[in-house]
Amino acid sequence: MELGYGGTTLAEVARRAGVSKSVVLYHFSSRAELMEAVVDQLYGDAVAPIHAAVNAARDDRERVLAYVRAGVLFTWEHQAEAKAVLEVARNLRRDDGSPRYTAAEGAGLVGFAQGLLEAGQKSGRLGDFDAWTLAVMLRATIDALSEQFMTDPSLDGPRVAGHFADLVERMITPRETSATGPANPPAAPAAEPR
Repeated sequence: MELGYGGTTLAEVARRAGVSKSVVLYHFSSRAELMEAVVDQLYGDAVAPIHAAVNAARDDRERVLAYVRAGVLFTWEHQAEAKAVLEVARNLRRDDGSPRYTAAEGAGLVGFAQGLLEAGQKSGRLGDFDAWTLAVMLRATIDALSEQFMTDPSLDGPRVAGHFADLVERMITPRETSATGPANPPAAPAAEPR
């Protein structure tokens, strides 16, 4: 996908692979089918490391944070591939001109994150928030990071993963409340020096 979505033709794929176009067409009946295979491959490759990180976590809260870190790190380690997937998802069309990829295709990814969040809420390890909304936010952020990483090579994936996990931890941590309000109200801003 170095040539962008528009420049990635079956002939160019065949040329770069060192095979004839007919060989590519033997495996993929169309450019659209090849593009779908690119998307499927990247998401398929992400499953094992993300699930391994989640399964290694000791409790529901840690599972959510492991999911966030593993998703960001996978995106950082596969920047070009993740950016290609975003480009395909934005540009690939059905025969009727409608987008091939919509929110419906991402529902499984959002559902996995939502399930982790809801399990944590049920166990009491996570606070009260709308799990679907946060799951959408997590997925959108992780997916968008590929472009950020490629645009700014100074970004460090492990550091970004840590910062993002810290932010998520603040969002999911239960807040202690009492009849009179939060147990730990925010501190008043410090007076400006004169």
